[in-house]
Amino acid sequence: MAVFSLSAKRPKQLPDSLRAIAIDVNGVPFTMLRVEGGSFCMGATIEQTDRDIYTDKPAHLVFLSPFYMAATEVTNQLWRAVMGEKHDMAVSGYPQHPVSYVSWADCQQFVRRLDSITGLPFRLPTEAEWEYAARGGASSRHYRFAGGETADSIGWTYPHSGNTTHAVARKHPNELGLYDMTGNVAEWCHDRYGKYRLSTPPDPCGPDTGAYRIVRGGSFAQCVANTHLSVRDWQLPETATDYIGFRLALSLPDDPMKEPVPEEPSLTRNIRIRGQKMHFSLVPAAQPYYISDEVSVSLWKKIMHAAPPDNDKSVAVGMKRAQRTAFAEECSKLSQQPLAVATVAEEDTAVLLKVIQPLQEKRKNRSSVRSVQRKRRVNSKLSPLTELFGVRLSQPDDPVLVFFKGDFDENRPLRLILHL
Repeated sequence: MAVFSLSAKRPKQLPDSLRAIAIDVNGVPFTMLRVEGGSFCMGATIEQTDRDIYTDKPAHLVFLSPFYMAATEVTNQLWRAVMGEKHDMAVSGYPQHPVSYVSWADCQQFVRRLDSITGLPFRLPTEAEWEYAARGGASSRHYRFAGGETADSIGWTYPHSGNTTHAVARKHPNELGLYDMTGNVAEWCHDRYGKYRLSTPPDPCGPDTGAYRIVRGGSFAQCVANTHLSVRDWQLPETATDYIGFRLALSLPDDPMKEPVPEEPSLTRNIRIRGQKMHFSLVPAAQPYYISDEVSVSLWKKIMHAAPPDNDKSVAVGMKRAQRTAFAEECSKLSQQPLAVATVAEEDTAVLLKVIQPLQEKRKNRSSVRSVQRKRRVNSKLSPLTELFGVRLSQPDDPVLVFFKGDFDENRPLRLILHL
């Protein structure tokens, strides 16, 4: 079975005319920026998992076609230019502030009028499109917020907002050039609210039934903890309040650069090696991969023609780094799949995303002496950094410690990975 590729090279370069679409409505200009299609891990990814909120779980892989997203939220000025005075909900004296007090149904009426003026099929973004664009699309740097690690630098949130809206595009944009996707006003999406599932079709657009519509991005009235990129909110479609607005999306039906959306990879894979089956599970990380169950003693014997050093357990442990690498290379040759030894970071990611279970307590106890020794070595190596940044290495989940804890540990069970 061929290994599925997530990213295929485009046969030709994107022309400048497709990178951005400038539109003018009765003297009011706005810009639609292209978001290249691709795949991403949606929901509670690692940089989002410090919150005890479960509506954004499980993290799951999503595939999207290319689309366009407005660089800014719809402003009072643009609303007035499209809707006129008869349907005026814009706040006088604040033309560049995002429009608010608009319901989901009001947004649909705005889109229909804009379509008739421009001849383009505008719409609200789907929830998946919104999150993909907010994360920076294919250019994502995996920030906690839309364009940075601190919310105040890229968005208006409470209490630094003064509990009011602000003119759009006054903060830093994200990787795609989109403004205010964190804070200012929260934004209506097309989708109805529904629980996440591990398996989703390409270009998902939410459940077919449900009373509530999705709202994303947080607002000026919400604290930083409620404006992370994966945070979900939902409201009845007739809700119209001061902290909810919207942003336009657009798909070109005759897009010359559009490519077929790839099929979603299977959540699990089984690979047979010398008559034994290895079970792999998909890890929906930024760069997705499959990770195997722990290698058993019996499989190790079949591949290496010898017992592992620790032969009294059902799971093979005690192997040197070179032995593990040799095992992975032999498995790759026999299965004709590009298998490799899973790194500590790849295992930790799979644990955080609840794809695999953490080491059992008895295994932790068995390697506790090595863990203490490793932490002491890390402390001694990082003492200059701790003085400079004040990092507390005693915390087991400290990000600096996690980064440096990749020392080789013979007592760790062996897992293999298969990259997509």
